Amino acid sequence: MHSMRRTDFLHNLAARKCSHITCRRHQGKRFPRLSLLLMMLPALFGTTPAIALADIVTTLPPLAGLVRMLDERAAVHCLLPPGADAHSYQLTPRQVQRLKTANLFIRASRDDGGWTGLNTPLPALDLWPDTDHAWLVPFEVRRKLPHLAQALQLLAPERRSSIQRALIRALDVCDRLEAAWGHALAPLRQRGVVMQHPAWRRLCRHFNVPVWAVLEPRHHGGGIRPRKLEHALAILRTHPDVILWGDVRHPNQGLVWLSRHSGGRPVLRFDALGDCGMGWVQLMRLNLERLPS
Repeated sequence: MHSMRRTDFLHNLAARKCSHITCRRHQGKRFPRLSLLLMMLPALFGTTPAIALADIVTTLPPLAGLVRMLDERAAVHCLLPPGADAHSYQLTPRQVQRLKTANLFIRASRDDGGWTGLNTPLPALDLWPDTDHAWLVPFEVRRKLPHLAQALQLLAPERRSSIQRALIRALDVCDRLEAAWGHALAPLRQRGVVMQHPAWRRLCRHFNVPVWAVLEPRHHGGGIRPRKLEHALAILRTHPDVILWGDVRHPNQGLVWLSRHSGGRPVLRFDALGDCGMGWVQLMRLNLERLPS
């Protein structure tokens, strides 16, 4: 799905919202008894709808966490199930249907651009079309939160004030997380890191931590070439304090091999995604605790 300019997105979302309101009012006036009967069917027969509708659908867990940080009452559903590939996921028919019934779709197309099944006519708020794993950098999140808050306020105008108050708190949290990560990563500016997967490369570079090597050759992962391992091993021998930075969602065989051939240094494992029920702040703090003290 192509990204949209923010003004176009808000205009389309407003038009969609008005259209739905008009349709519902019309149905309520013309078919009051039928509408009431349809609403009572699940209770009468002891059944629930096959698909639980959500106002907001996100592709990735951290995006759902950002929504909840601004509007805890929002009905938000994240598409990526536990253990699935975040870069090349294929939506199920049930998820495609859920996506079609949502009022707002939030994505980060630099990371979910390889998904199958996202060809939906819904307007998308594409938070990061050109920046991968940007939710891992508090500064980048701070830049996007006002745009997200504006979209949520348009979707739920009755909660405009509460969303605005939550935005102010969230911006302050981003500032404090920025400071905490900067403090924790300061010792690594002289040491540097070797990574299995590039998910955290942007965060390290933001805080001037040298990334000496990334073993997986592409943004979406892939096999590790022997020459890459040899180069990384030479770096470890030259810089004995380098940190081996792994990812809980990747096998990390390359880092394990480097650890075994460089004195058994530990492999730190971070989580770039979390799960759909985890808040963004919780995700960032849990990873912060995995850094060496």
